[in-house]
Amino acid sequence: MNTTPSKSETDEMFKWLNRNRQMLLDLYKNQYIAYNANGIIAHSENLREVLALGNASKQPFLIYLVPRRTASIEILPIRFCTVAL
Repeated sequence: MNTTPSKSETDEMFKWLNRNRQMLLDLYKNQYIAYNANGIIAHSENLREVLALGNASKQPFLIYLVPRRTASIEILPIRFCTVAL
């Protein structure tokens, strides 16, 4: 059985990831997840374990490392002052 995702399957998997990003951050921080368009197949901090479980499922899947945290960047204005000497 070929478990390599097709282009359309990969697109659906990325859509699933984007729709569920906040849930992943809440539940699976710093873990690898094997997932497809139907949901999570396996998760663990151990990549080999996730790969083994994903392969055992015999389903196409992608791997994603859920970050520990997200950050936003705020660009602050810089004021230039002239100093009279």
